[in-house]
Amino acid sequence: MTARCNSMWCKHGRGVLARLMLVACVLGVFFLREAVALEVDAPSPSARVGQLSLTSSNVRMRVDRGSAWEHAVLNTPVTTGTALATQIPGRTEVRVGSTALRLGQESQVVWTEISDTRLHLEMINGLFSLRVRVLAPGESVQLKAGVVSVQVLKPGAYLFRYVTDRANLRVWVLEGQARVALREQNLTLDTGQQMQVDRGIATQLSSSADEHHASFVAFADGRDRRTESSLSLMHVSREVTGAEDLDGHGNWRDEAGYGAVWFPNKLPLDWAPYRFGRWRWLAPWGWTWIDDAPWGFAPFHYGRWLFAGGRWGWVPSQPTAANAQSRPVYAPALVGFFGNQAGAVWSSSVASEPLVGWYPLAPGEIYWPAYSTQMAYVRALNAASVSDVGQIQAAPAATAVGQPHRYSRTAFAASVIPFSAFSRMQGVAGSQIVLSPAALAQAPLFGRRLPPPPPINAP
Repeated sequence: MTARCNSMWCKHGRGVLARLMLVACVLGVFFLREAVALEVDAPSPSARVGQLSLTSSNVRMRVDRGSAWEHAVLNTPVTTGTALATQIPGRTEVRVGSTALRLGQESQVVWTEISDTRLHLEMINGLFSLRVRVLAPGESVQLKAGVVSVQVLKPGAYLFRYVTDRANLRVWVLEGQARVALREQNLTLDTGQQMQVDRGIATQLSSSADEHHASFVAFADGRDRRTESSLSLMHVSREVTGAEDLDGHGNWRDEAGYGAVWFPNKLPLDWAPYRFGRWRWLAPWGWTWIDDAPWGFAPFHYGRWLFAGGRWGWVPSQPTAANAQSRPVYAPALVGFFGNQAGAVWSSSVASEPLVGWYPLAPGEIYWPAYSTQMAYVRALNAASVSDVGQIQAAPAATAVGQPHRYSRTAFAASVIPFSAFSRMQGVAGSQIVLSPAALAQAPLFGRRLPPPPPINAP
Protein backbone atom coordinates (compact mmCIF):
# COMPACT_ATOMS: atom_id res chain seq x y z
CA MET A 1 0.00 0.00 0.00
CA THR A 2 1.28 3.46 -0.85
CA ALA A 3 1.43 5.75 2.15
CA ARG A 4 -0.30 9.12 1.91
CA CYS A 5 1.33 12.25 3.25
CA ASN A 6 -0.69 15.18 4.58
CA SER A 7 2.23 17.31 5.78
CA MET A 8 2.80 20.86 4.59
CA TRP A 9 5.94 19.72 2.81
CA CYS A 10 4.08 17.07 0.84
CA LYS A 11 1.48 19.63 -0.17
CA HIS A 12 3.76 22.55 -0.92
CA GLY A 13 7.36 21.39 -0.75
CA ARG A 14 7.57 20.11 -4.29
CA GLY A 15 6.56 23.50 -5.63
CA VAL A 16 9.09 25.27 -3.40
CA LEU A 17 11.80 22.84 -4.49
CA ALA A 18 10.92 23.38 -8.14
CA ARG A 19 11.16 27.16 -7.72
CA LEU A 20 14.51 26.87 -5.97
CA MET A 21 15.83 24.62 -8.74
CA LEU A 22 14.66 27.14 -11.33
CA VAL A 23 16.42 29.98 -9.50
CA ALA A 24 19.57 27.87 -9.29
CA CYS A 25 19.47 27.17 -13.03
CA VAL A 26 18.95 30.84 -13.87
CA LEU A 27 21.76 31.94 -11.57
CA GLY A 28 23.95 29.24 -13.07
CA VAL A 29 23.51 30.76 -16.53
CA PHE A 30 24.27 34.23 -15.12
CA PHE A 31 27.41 33.00 -13.38
CA LEU A 32 28.62 31.38 -16.59
CA ARG A 33 28.23 34.75 -18.33
CA GLU A 34 30.06 36.41 -15.46
CA ALA A 35 32.91 33.92 -15.61
CA VAL A 36 33.40 34.66 -19.29
CA ALA A 37 33.16 38.42 -18.70
CA LEU A 38 35.26 38.83 -15.57
CA GLU A 39 37.39 35.83 -14.71
CA VAL A 40 39.64 36.16 -17.75
CA ASP A 41 42.58 38.29 -16.65
CA ALA A 42 42.19 40.92 -19.35
CA PRO A 43 44.23 44.14 -19.37
CA SER A 44 43.23 46.52 -16.61
CA PRO A 45 40.80 49.28 -17.61
CA SER A 46 41.61 52.96 -17.78
CA ALA A 47 42.23 54.75 -14.50
CA ARG A 48 40.21 57.65 -15.91
CA VAL A 49 36.46 57.67 -16.41
CA GLY A 50 34.23 60.60 -17.18
CA GLN A 51 31.14 61.75 -15.29
CA LEU A 52 27.91 62.96 -16.82
CA SER A 53 27.96 66.00 -14.56
CA LEU A 54 25.12 68.05 -16.04
CA THR A 55 22.04 66.89 -17.90
CA SER A 56 18.34 67.55 -18.51
CA SER A 57 15.30 65.91 -20.06
CA ASN A 58 16.52 67.03 -23.49
CA VAL A 59 19.72 64.96 -23.37
CA ARG A 60 20.08 61.42 -24.70
CA MET A 61 22.91 59.00 -24.06
CA ARG A 62 24.36 55.77 -25.43
CA VAL A 63 26.56 54.35 -22.68
CA ASP A 64 28.70 52.25 -25.05
CA ARG A 65 28.85 51.17 -28.68
CA GLY A 66 26.58 48.20 -28.13
CA SER A 67 23.84 50.04 -26.24
CA ALA A 68 20.63 51.73 -27.32
CA TRP A 69 19.97 55.45 -26.91
CA GLU A 70 18.27 56.36 -23.63
CA HIS A 71 17.54 59.27 -21.32
CA ALA A 72 20.80 60.58 -19.88
CA VAL A 73 21.05 60.08 -16.11
CA LEU A 74 23.19 62.31 -13.91
CA ASN A 75 26.40 60.69 -12.59
CA THR A 76 26.46 57.97 -15.23
CA PRO A 77 30.10 57.06 -15.97
CA VAL A 78 31.37 58.09 -19.41
CA THR A 79 34.01 55.99 -21.13
CA THR A 80 35.25 54.87 -24.53
CA GLY A 81 32.26 54.48 -26.85
CA THR A 82 29.86 56.70 -24.89
CA ALA A 83 27.80 59.03 -27.07
CA LEU A 84 25.72 62.07 -26.10
CA ALA A 85 23.10 64.05 -28.00
CA THR A 86 21.15 67.17 -27.05
CA GLN A 87 17.91 68.64 -28.31
CA ILE A 88 16.52 72.17 -27.92
CA PRO A 89 17.10 73.60 -25.32
CA GLY A 90 19.33 70.92 -23.80
CA ARG A 91 22.89 71.36 -22.62
CA THR A 92 25.13 68.81 -21.02
CA GLU A 93 28.60 68.44 -19.54
CA VAL A 94 31.12 65.64 -19.13
CA ARG A 95 34.05 65.95 -16.75
CA VAL A 96 37.12 63.72 -16.85
CA GLY A 97 39.26 64.78 -13.92
CA SER A 98 40.03 68.47 -14.45
CA THR A 99 38.97 68.45 -18.12
CA ALA A 100 35.42 69.46 -19.05
CA LEU A 101 33.47 69.14 -22.31
CA ARG A 102 30.15 70.97 -22.74
CA LEU A 103 27.58 70.46 -25.49
CA GLY A 104 25.17 73.13 -26.67
CA GLN A 105 21.70 72.40 -27.99
CA GLU A 106 21.27 70.13 -31.04
CA SER A 107 24.74 68.68 -30.60
CA GLN A 108 26.12 65.14 -30.70
CA VAL A 109 29.49 63.66 -29.77
CA VAL A 110 31.14 60.26 -29.36
CA TRP A 111 34.05 59.59 -27.00
CA THR A 112 36.31 57.44 -29.17
CA GLU A 113 38.89 56.89 -26.42
CA ILE A 114 39.18 57.70 -22.73
CA SER A 115 42.37 56.17 -21.41
CA ASP A 116 45.29 56.98 -19.14
CA THR A 117 47.02 58.91 -21.94
CA ARG A 118 44.26 59.88 -24.37
CA LEU A 119 41.05 61.87 -24.38
CA HIS A 120 39.77 61.58 -27.95
CA LEU A 121 36.31 62.39 -29.24
CA GLU A 122 34.43 62.81 -32.49
CA MET A 123 32.08 65.74 -33.02
CA ILE A 124 29.07 64.57 -35.04
CA ASN A 125 27.28 67.91 -35.14
CA GLY A 126 26.73 71.02 -33.03
CA LEU A 127 28.41 73.39 -30.59
CA PHE A 128 31.08 72.38 -28.08
CA SER A 129 33.20 73.97 -25.37
CA LEU A 130 36.37 72.32 -24.07
CA ARG A 131 38.31 73.32 -20.96
CA VAL A 132 41.69 71.62 -20.45
CA ARG A 133 43.36 72.53 -17.17
CA VAL A 134 46.19 70.01 -17.13
CA LEU A 135 48.01 68.47 -20.09
CA ALA A 136 50.47 65.92 -18.76
CA PRO A 137 53.61 64.96 -20.71
CA GLY A 138 52.67 62.41 -23.35
CA GLU A 139 48.94 63.04 -22.97
CA SER A 140 46.81 63.53 -26.08
CA VAL A 141 43.58 65.54 -26.19
CA GLN A 142 42.11 65.41 -29.68
CA LEU A 143 38.81 66.23 -31.36
CA LYS A 144 37.77 65.08 -34.84
CA ALA A 145 35.10 66.39 -37.19
CA GLY A 146 34.90 64.61 -40.51
CA VAL A 147 38.39 64.63 -42.06
CA VAL A 148 39.65 67.37 -39.73
CA SER A 149 41.37 66.74 -36.41
CA VAL A 150 42.23 69.27 -33.71
CA GLN A 151 45.05 68.49 -31.28
CA VAL A 152 45.16 70.51 -28.05
CA LEU A 153 48.76 71.62 -27.44
CA LYS A 154 48.36 73.68 -24.27
CA PRO A 155 45.88 73.92 -21.39
CA GLY A 156 43.17 76.43 -22.13
CA ALA A 157 39.62 77.06 -23.35
CA TYR A 158 38.38 76.09 -26.81
CA LEU A 159 35.13 76.49 -28.74
CA PHE A 160 33.98 74.41 -31.72
CA ARG A 161 31.02 74.50 -34.08
CA TYR A 162 30.53 71.73 -36.60
CA VAL A 163 27.76 71.58 -39.22
CA THR A 164 27.80 68.08 -40.64
CA ASP A 165 25.74 68.54 -43.80
CA ARG A 166 27.98 71.43 -44.90
CA ALA A 167 31.23 69.84 -43.67
CA ASN A 168 31.87 73.17 -41.96
CA LEU A 169 34.02 73.37 -38.82
CA ARG A 170 34.96 76.49 -36.89
CA VAL A 171 37.57 76.43 -34.15
CA TRP A 172 38.13 79.23 -31.64
CA VAL A 173 41.13 79.21 -29.32
CA LEU A 174 39.87 81.40 -26.49
CA GLU A 175 42.96 80.52 -24.48
CA GLY A 176 45.79 78.09 -25.18
CA GLN A 177 47.15 76.57 -28.39
CA ALA A 178 45.88 73.95 -30.84
CA ARG A 179 46.99 72.30 -34.08
CA VAL A 180 44.44 71.76 -36.84
CA ALA A 181 45.23 68.95 -39.28
CA LEU A 182 43.50 68.67 -42.66
CA ARG A 183 44.90 66.10 -45.06
CA GLU A 184 48.53 67.19 -45.58
CA GLN A 185 48.01 70.61 -44.02
CA ASN A 186 48.80 71.49 -40.37
CA LEU A 187 48.02 74.90 -38.92
CA THR A 188 48.66 76.14 -35.38
CA LEU A 189 46.20 78.43 -33.61
CA ASP A 190 47.11 80.55 -30.58
CA THR A 191 45.02 82.46 -28.05
CA GLY A 192 42.52 84.76 -29.77
CA GLN A 193 42.71 83.03 -33.15
CA GLN A 194 40.10 81.05 -35.02
CA MET A 195 39.88 78.90 -38.11
CA GLN A 196 37.15 77.78 -40.45
CA VAL A 197 37.28 74.62 -42.55
CA ASP A 198 34.54 74.68 -45.16
CA ARG A 199 34.24 71.72 -47.53
CA GLY A 200 37.94 70.97 -47.23
CA ILE A 201 39.18 74.56 -47.54
CA ALA A 202 40.85 76.04 -44.43
CA THR A 203 40.82 79.75 -43.63
CA GLN A 204 42.65 81.14 -40.60
CA LEU A 205 41.14 84.21 -38.93
CA SER A 206 42.00 86.31 -35.88
CA SER A 207 38.81 87.38 -34.12
CA SER A 208 36.95 86.48 -30.95
CA ALA A 209 34.09 84.02 -30.67
CA ASP A 210 30.98 84.72 -32.75
CA GLU A 211 28.45 86.80 -30.81
CA HIS A 212 25.79 84.24 -31.73
CA HIS A 213 27.49 81.88 -29.30
CA ALA A 214 27.89 84.40 -26.48
CA SER A 215 25.26 82.72 -24.31
CA PHE A 216 26.95 79.33 -24.61
CA VAL A 217 30.39 80.81 -23.92
CA ALA A 218 28.99 82.54 -20.82
CA PHE A 219 27.49 79.24 -19.69
CA ALA A 220 30.85 77.49 -20.05
CA ASP A 221 32.66 80.34 -18.28
CA GLY A 222 30.23 80.10 -15.38
CA ARG A 223 30.89 76.38 -15.03
CA ASP A 224 34.63 77.07 -15.10
CA ARG A 225 34.38 79.76 -12.41
CA ARG A 226 32.45 77.33 -10.24
CA THR A 227 35.33 74.88 -10.46
CA GLU A 228 38.04 77.47 -9.90
CA SER A 229 36.34 78.71 -6.71
CA SER A 230 35.67 75.22 -5.33
CA LEU A 231 36.56 74.84 -1.65
CA SER A 232 36.56 71.07 -1.98
CA LEU A 233 39.52 71.23 -4.35
CA MET A 234 41.55 72.49 -1.38
CA HIS A 235 41.18 68.99 0.08
CA VAL A 236 40.90 66.78 -3.00
CA SER A 237 42.96 66.53 -6.18
CA ARG A 238 41.31 68.28 -9.10
CA GLU A 239 41.82 64.99 -10.98
CA VAL A 240 39.22 63.31 -8.73
CA THR A 241 36.29 63.52 -11.10
CA GLY A 242 33.28 65.22 -9.55
CA ALA A 243 35.01 66.63 -6.46
CA GLU A 244 33.74 70.17 -7.10
CA ASP A 245 30.15 68.93 -6.78
CA LEU A 246 30.65 68.56 -3.02
CA ASP A 247 30.55 72.34 -2.50
CA GLY A 248 27.31 73.49 -0.91
CA HIS A 249 26.21 69.98 0.01
CA GLY A 250 28.28 69.35 3.12
CA ASN A 251 31.16 70.40 5.33
CA TRP A 252 34.83 69.52 5.67
CA ARG A 253 36.45 68.85 9.01
CA ASP A 254 39.60 67.17 10.24
CA GLU A 255 39.25 63.77 11.88
CA ALA A 256 42.15 62.42 13.91
CA GLY A 257 43.94 59.74 11.93
CA TYR A 258 42.00 60.42 8.74
CA GLY A 259 42.76 64.01 7.77
CA ALA A 260 40.13 66.03 5.91
CA VAL A 261 36.72 64.31 5.88
CA TRP A 262 33.64 65.56 4.04
CA PHE A 263 30.26 65.16 5.78
CA PRO A 264 27.17 65.53 3.55
CA ASN A 265 24.15 67.37 4.93
CA LYS A 266 20.36 67.20 4.49
CA LEU A 267 20.25 63.41 4.28
CA PRO A 268 17.28 61.07 4.91
CA LEU A 269 17.29 59.43 8.35
CA ASP A 270 17.98 56.00 6.87
CA TRP A 271 20.73 57.23 4.55
CA ALA A 272 23.85 55.14 4.10
CA PRO A 273 26.50 55.12 1.35
CA TYR A 274 25.40 53.19 -1.75
CA ARG A 275 21.72 53.14 -0.82
CA PHE A 276 20.06 56.01 -2.69
CA GLY A 277 20.72 55.20 -6.32
CA ARG A 278 20.92 52.10 -8.47
CA TRP A 279 23.33 49.52 -9.82
CA ARG A 280 24.06 49.21 -13.52
CA TRP A 281 26.17 46.67 -15.40
CA LEU A 282 28.85 48.56 -17.37
CA ALA A 283 31.71 46.86 -19.20
CA PRO A 284 34.49 46.23 -18.36
CA TRP A 285 33.86 46.87 -14.65
CA GLY A 286 30.63 44.96 -14.15
CA TRP A 287 28.17 46.25 -11.54
CA THR A 288 28.63 50.01 -11.19
CA TRP A 289 26.98 52.35 -8.71
CA ILE A 290 25.06 55.39 -10.04
CA ASP A 291 24.04 57.68 -7.19
CA ASP A 292 21.00 59.94 -7.15
CA ALA A 293 22.62 62.86 -5.30
CA PRO A 294 23.84 65.91 -7.26
CA TRP A 295 27.20 65.40 -5.50
CA GLY A 296 27.12 61.63 -5.94
CA PHE A 297 30.08 60.79 -8.15
CA ALA A 298 33.42 61.33 -6.42
CA PRO A 299 32.46 59.86 -2.99
CA PHE A 300 31.28 56.59 -4.55
CA HIS A 301 34.14 55.94 -6.97
CA TYR A 302 37.13 57.18 -4.95
CA GLY A 303 38.18 57.08 -1.28
CA ARG A 304 36.31 55.38 1.56
CA TRP A 305 33.43 56.09 3.97
CA LEU A 306 33.70 56.60 7.73
CA PHE A 307 30.97 56.71 10.39
CA ALA A 308 32.08 59.24 13.02
CA GLY A 309 30.17 61.34 15.52
CA GLY A 310 26.87 59.83 14.43
CA ARG A 311 27.37 60.86 10.79
CA TRP A 312 28.71 59.38 7.60
CA GLY A 313 31.75 61.12 6.17
CA TRP A 314 33.77 60.62 3.00
CA VAL A 315 37.53 60.18 3.35
CA PRO A 316 39.18 61.00 0.00
CA SER A 317 42.59 59.76 1.13
CA GLN A 318 44.47 58.85 4.28
CA PRO A 319 47.31 61.11 5.42
CA THR A 320 49.67 58.13 5.69
CA ALA A 321 48.72 56.56 2.36
CA ALA A 322 51.58 56.18 -0.08
CA ASN A 323 51.09 57.70 -3.55
CA ALA A 324 48.05 59.63 -2.32
CA GLN A 325 49.04 62.51 -4.61
CA SER A 326 49.31 60.39 -7.78
CA ARG A 327 46.53 60.39 -10.38
CA PRO A 328 43.45 58.80 -8.76
CA VAL A 329 42.09 55.53 -10.14
CA TYR A 330 38.36 55.13 -10.73
CA ALA A 331 36.47 52.22 -9.16
CA PRO A 332 32.89 51.17 -10.05
CA ALA A 333 31.88 50.98 -6.36
CA LEU A 334 34.03 50.66 -3.25
CA VAL A 335 31.91 48.12 -1.39
CA GLY A 336 32.00 44.59 -0.04
CA PHE A 337 29.27 42.14 -1.04
CA PHE A 338 27.57 39.45 0.97
CA GLY A 339 27.39 36.01 -0.62
CA ASN A 340 28.52 32.40 -0.47
CA GLN A 341 30.63 29.95 -2.46
CA ALA A 342 28.09 30.00 -5.30
CA GLY A 343 28.31 33.76 -5.73
CA ALA A 344 27.35 37.12 -4.30
CA VAL A 345 23.70 36.10 -3.90
CA TRP A 346 22.33 34.28 -0.88
CA SER A 347 19.09 33.12 0.71
CA SER A 348 17.69 34.15 4.07
CA SER A 349 14.67 33.21 6.13
CA VAL A 350 13.57 36.86 6.04
CA ALA A 351 12.80 36.73 2.29
CA SER A 352 11.21 34.31 -0.15
CA GLU A 353 13.78 34.89 -2.88
CA PRO A 354 17.56 35.25 -3.19
CA LEU A 355 19.10 38.46 -1.85
CA VAL A 356 21.96 40.77 -2.78
CA GLY A 357 23.61 42.89 -0.10
CA TRP A 358 26.61 45.18 0.30
CA TYR A 359 28.23 47.72 2.62
CA PRO A 360 30.78 50.55 2.19
CA LEU A 361 34.46 49.87 2.70
CA ALA A 362 36.18 51.83 5.46
CA PRO A 363 39.53 53.65 5.30
CA GLY A 364 42.44 51.24 5.13
CA GLU A 365 40.38 48.35 3.74
CA ILE A 366 41.55 46.89 0.45
CA TYR A 367 39.21 46.95 -2.52
CA TRP A 368 39.69 43.84 -4.66
CA PRO A 369 38.26 44.41 -8.16
CA ALA A 370 36.51 41.48 -9.80
CA TYR A 371 37.57 42.66 -13.25
CA SER A 372 41.37 42.66 -12.83
CA THR A 373 44.01 40.83 -10.81
CA GLN A 374 47.01 42.75 -12.13
CA MET A 375 48.80 43.83 -8.98
CA ALA A 376 50.16 47.15 -10.27
CA TYR A 377 46.63 48.24 -11.10
CA VAL A 378 45.16 46.96 -7.81
CA ARG A 379 47.84 48.78 -5.80
CA ALA A 380 47.24 52.02 -7.70
CA LEU A 381 43.50 51.62 -7.16
CA ASN A 382 44.03 51.42 -3.38
CA ALA A 383 46.98 53.81 -3.07
CA ALA A 384 45.03 56.75 -1.63
CA SER A 385 43.19 54.73 1.02
CA VAL A 386 45.59 51.99 2.13
CA SER A 387 48.66 53.05 4.08
CA ASP A 388 50.84 50.17 2.88
CA VAL A 389 50.06 48.99 -0.65
CA GLY A 390 53.00 46.61 -0.33
CA GLN A 391 50.68 44.31 1.61
CA ILE A 392 48.66 43.83 -1.58
CA GLN A 393 50.38 40.74 -2.93
CA ALA A 394 47.81 38.37 -4.41
CA ALA A 395 44.10 38.57 -5.09
CA PRO A 396 41.82 36.33 -3.07
CA ALA A 397 40.07 33.58 -4.98
CA ALA A 398 36.90 34.77 -6.66
CA THR A 399 34.86 32.29 -4.66
CA ALA A 400 36.67 32.76 -1.35
CA VAL A 401 34.66 33.75 1.70
CA GLY A 402 35.80 37.21 2.70
CA GLN A 403 37.03 38.39 6.08
CA PRO A 404 34.83 40.75 8.10
CA HIS A 405 35.19 44.45 7.35
CA ARG A 406 34.42 47.29 9.73
CA TYR A 407 30.85 47.77 8.49
CA SER A 408 30.04 44.26 7.27
CA ARG A 409 28.09 43.47 10.47
CA THR A 410 26.65 46.97 11.00
CA ALA A 411 22.93 46.91 10.28
CA PHE A 412 22.58 50.61 9.46
CA ALA A 413 25.50 50.41 6.99
CA ALA A 414 24.30 47.38 5.03
CA SER A 415 21.87 47.59 2.13
CA VAL A 416 19.98 44.46 1.07
CA ILE A 417 17.49 44.02 -1.78
CA PRO A 418 15.95 41.07 -3.66
CA PHE A 419 18.09 39.73 -6.47
CA SER A 420 15.20 40.31 -8.88
CA ALA A 421 15.20 44.07 -8.14
CA PHE A 422 18.99 44.17 -8.32
CA SER A 423 19.17 42.43 -11.70
CA ARG A 424 16.48 44.76 -13.11
CA MET A 425 18.62 47.70 -11.97
CA GLN A 426 15.84 49.22 -9.89
CA GLY A 427 16.33 51.98 -7.33
CA VAL A 428 17.73 50.52 -4.12
CA ALA A 429 15.91 52.60 -1.50
CA GLY A 430 12.47 51.53 -2.71
CA SER A 431 13.40 47.84 -2.76
CA GLN A 432 15.35 47.63 0.47
CA ILE A 433 14.87 44.78 2.94
CA VAL A 434 15.87 45.74 6.48
CA LEU A 435 17.70 42.93 8.26
CA SER A 436 17.91 42.66 12.02
CA PRO A 437 21.43 42.54 13.51
CA ALA A 438 20.90 38.82 14.13
CA ALA A 439 19.92 38.14 10.51
CA LEU A 440 22.79 40.26 9.23
CA ALA A 441 25.22 38.30 11.38
CA GLN A 442 24.21 35.19 9.43
CA ALA A 443 24.81 36.78 6.02
CA PRO A 444 27.87 35.13 4.46
CA LEU A 445 30.76 37.40 3.51
CA PHE A 446 32.14 37.08 0.04
CA GLY A 447 35.42 37.44 -1.85
CA ARG A 448 35.83 39.49 -5.01
CA ARG A 449 33.25 38.04 -7.39
CA LEU A 450 30.29 40.25 -8.26
CA PRO A 451 26.63 39.31 -8.36
CA PRO A 452 25.71 37.82 -11.75
CA PRO A 453 25.04 40.11 -14.71
CA PRO A 454 21.49 41.19 -15.55
CA PRO A 455 19.40 39.18 -18.01
CA ILE A 456 20.17 40.05 -21.61
CA ASN A 457 16.71 41.59 -22.04
CA ALA A 458 16.81 43.59 -18.78
CA PRO A 459 15.61 47.21 -19.09
